[in-house]
Amino acid sequence: MLVRDLPRRFHATRGPLQGLSLCEAPKLTGTHWDALLAAVAEHLAILHDLPIPAWVDEPERFLRIPWMPLHRLPALYAAAFIDSPGAFVRHGTLVDPSELDSRGGEREYGCLIGR
Repeated sequence: MLVRDLPRRFHATRGPLQGLSLCEAPKLTGTHWDALLAAVAEHLAILHDLPIPAWVDEPERFLRIPWMPLHRLPALYAAAFIDSPGAFVRHGTLVDPSELDSRGGEREYGCLIGR
């Protein structure tokens, strides 16, 4: 739900509030979710030409061993590395773009999906 809901809520926000919504660092949980939240924020900032928040580069927001939050099959890891947006690969959280939302996290339907 988190992977789909954050981009959906971000897209529902307009104007300067979008950039502001990424600025404040969420509290660290000490779990894989810290890396996932950082990846989502970085991905959305890149897609919308917004400044990437500094908190996404905190060392606690990276995973040493890649994690696929929505899949348990090891055979899917290779495809996940190819299909995951760069911010997710960088943070060690591998997702299929279609898992972000119906637009693959993009601002408009069909924009960059499949590239």
